[in-house]
Amino acid sequence: MASKFEGMRQVLGVFAQNWKIFLAVAAVLSLQLISAGQLRLCGAVLIGALLNFFYFLSTAARLEAAANAPAAQAKKIMLVGLLLRLGMVFAVLAVAVHISTELFLATAVCFGVFYFAALFILARSELKRKF
Repeated sequence: MASKFEGMRQVLGVFAQNWKIFLAVAAVLSLQLISAGQLRLCGAVLIGALLNFFYFLSTAARLEAAANAPAAQAKKIMLVGLLLRLGMVFAVLAVAVHISTELFLATAVCFGVFYFAALFILARSELKRKF
């Protein structure tokens, strides 16, 4: 159980060290929405960022659990985790699409942008760690 928290602590540590990148991404997305006259969609940036944050927390927890489990159980853990994460993403986007199409698009785009920013940060931290 302690190693599960250690793995999550490492992932959160990487994100905490690179919070400026997330802040810059959020600022650029918000400024683009404001300049387009869509001030009401700035909340979608926050929704997309939070959705991405919980997505990566869930992924880190499932990877850690799968790493400490036998192969057959690890496969089940990863499959259930994938379904839960996709369900979470689709649930939030389903709520957004019922509110408005613009909110759905803004939330989906923000989730995608923050997802790629998180992948960039993780890849960059791995490269720093190896060299």
